[in-house]
Amino acid sequence: MTIEVFFERTYNSGMQKNKTNSAARGPEILRFLVIGVVATIFDFLTKLGVSSLMKGQNDWLILGISTLAGFVIGVIVNYIFSILWVFQNVADKQAAKTQSKFWLFVLLGFIGLLISEGIFYGSHYLLLLGGINIVDGSNAPKGIFHGDWSFLSSLNFWIYFVIFCLSTLIVLVWNYLSRKKWIFIAPKAEESSNKEIKDNINK
Repeated sequence: MTIEVFFERTYNSGMQKNKTNSAARGPEILRFLVIGVVATIFDFLTKLGVSSLMKGQNDWLILGISTLAGFVIGVIVNYIFSILWVFQNVADKQAAKTQSKFWLFVLLGFIGLLISEGIFYGSHYLLLLGGINIVDGSNAPKGIFHGDWSFLSSLNFWIYFVIFCLSTLIVLVWNYLSRKKWIFIAPKAEESSNKEIKDNINK
């Protein structure tokens, strides 16, 4: 086999592998976003529900407990669908289902929560400088199970909602990249390419 043929086969193998990985990544990201939206809805509704059930309590206590409850529900929903549907291009699917990987999933999610809370409280204190307090109780959806939706007319609620959506977007990026790197690891293109190179050499 000539050196020209060797490099041509190696180049073509690498290009084909890159096309395969790119083709698999697009649908995977779409599935991730769909489940991210679903988990976010569960997260947000849990926050609303817990806030309503804790009507009359301290505003900061309501915010803390409702945030934690939303996080737990969101992580559970996300993990289940990540295993069953989202991440299909995985080198070792069984390893991704182990207990250690589950707790790593929770840890990465908790880091995402810290990022989210950092964005929220950072925004909160910046807004305080402008005289806007989004944790003054007017954004807390108290009594929604009793038909009280008056919080929807609160500017503070909508500022809170926008910040929530922005932080969610940033955390979605973190969650996808971190889970792909440490949990749902894709087959290494290098390993496949090395095998194909060896095969080409032997031909």
